[in-house]
Amino acid sequence: MYAILTTVLAFAGAAVAAPALEERQTDQFSLRATDKLAGWALKNAHVAAGENVIQIQRPSVYSSDPSYLNGTNLYFDLGTTPPYGVRMPEVPAGTVGQVYSEPGEKTPGFGIGPDHLLTFNSFPTGFWACPVNDVFELFYGVSADPAKLPSKDCLAIQLAVGAI
Repeated sequence: MYAILTTVLAFAGAAVAAPALEERQTDQFSLRATDKLAGWALKNAHVAAGENVIQIQRPSVYSSDPSYLNGTNLYFDLGTTPPYGVRMPEVPAGTVGQVYSEPGEKTPGFGIGPDHLLTFNSFPTGFWACPVNDVFELFYGVSADPAKLPSKDCLAIQLAVGAI
């Protein structure tokens, strides 16, 4: 009897949580690079089980994966349950680290500024497009030292929030 009651309560909890997941999909947006890569799309690219890198691709070929905020967590809606949350790197001052997306809730601190730019910890800066195997991928690091970037071809960018 105890096992049946526990199972019923677990399903009831899942049913209560489901509407919140559906609610978030109504406020989806696209993320695009600015500056020298203006308009380029942000796409998830599978690299390992449950792990994606975020590539920055030409808009003439690719459209951005749908994104949304749930509180201060950023997610990509890739049609999976759970959705893919964005994991920001922990980097020493002056360096950058690669940004990943993985199933579930990851790094909090995202928002959208009044200028429609994605912010992390209230700042729209610190995002970098760095080439990896001839494709730009998303990196993050505030006040990065050019000598510590993964490539001399890395570009400082901001991420514009737009309609899908």
